[in-house]
Amino acid sequence: MDIDKIQSLGIRTTAITEKIHVVHGNNRSRSPFSNAILVLDKIHALMDPGCGLDIMEKLAHAVGIDLVITSHSHPDHTSGAWLLQDMAHADIAVPQEHAGSISTADRLAVRFVGEDLAELWKKDYLPVTGFRDFTPTKTFADGHEFSFGQSRFIALHTPGHLEDHYCLFEPDLKIVVGFDIDLSPFGPWYGNPESNIQQFQRSIETVRNLPTEIYITSHSKPIKGVYIEKRIRAYEKVFSERDTLLMERISTSDWTDLEDIIMESPIYQVDHSRPDEILKYGETQMVTKHLAALVDTGQAMQSDGKYRRTP
Repeated sequence: MDIDKIQSLGIRTTAITEKIHVVHGNNRSRSPFSNAILVLDKIHALMDPGCGLDIMEKLAHAVGIDLVITSHSHPDHTSGAWLLQDMAHADIAVPQEHAGSISTADRLAVRFVGEDLAELWKKDYLPVTGFRDFTPTKTFADGHEFSFGQSRFIALHTPGHLEDHYCLFEPDLKIVVGFDIDLSPFGPWYGNPESNIQQFQRSIETVRNLPTEIYITSHSKPIKGVYIEKRIRAYEKVFSERDTLLMERISTSDWTDLEDIIMESPIYQVDHSRPDEILKYGETQMVTKHLAALVDTGQAMQSDGKYRRTP
């Protein structure tokens, strides 16, 4: 069997069905890598080729890949697309949103971290993932059905993490591939300029309302049965917990500077005095989005980059 051949090469997999398998990524599937989802049907498909170039190369030799599907633009999910295109001549399907930038490092850098940090992002982050520019051959949109033979998945546009983030739903087997709605203990990540908390919350609700028996994520093990709703509740609760953390750092009497809040690292809980500008940028994006929401709801006030609680 194909899966036996894959496992004989030292590739770690988890069987979801006879034809659908999770391929575990390097670094325990944590960024800058992710799980991939392998479909071994009439069509051999791979969702999110971000588990490591060494694994991608072995898969291409062992079983061949006809179609690559990318759930969104982050390079830890797309890094092996170029390799499968070169080795297996695979078609590559990308979301229609931002289809013009997903495959190009220069455009991604400006989109994700802005002009000032673009070169640093390309120099420090991209080489770790193994990303290279590739050429998409197909695009898909909300409601598109991917049919592989006996199995099929429907694309669901679920923005918030990024504007082009999608989940995939297998309605016959009630399998959801949530990708970076990953239900991790860290909680949701929305550290790029286009990321949006309110959209993310609505996307979580979209996923919650699906009749799901197995939930597959990009950065952790598959979740089954009653544990799915428990993990969703814990995951979405992180939004309000972060609101509380930020309110605790804002004075009721004096104005609190944004930079002081960031340096306390309420979300990442790291030492930002060490020079990691990309990490700090991501935290700044997330903190600023929370503070904007607190101002919009009247819980806080803002003036010249400083914040205070509303009396």
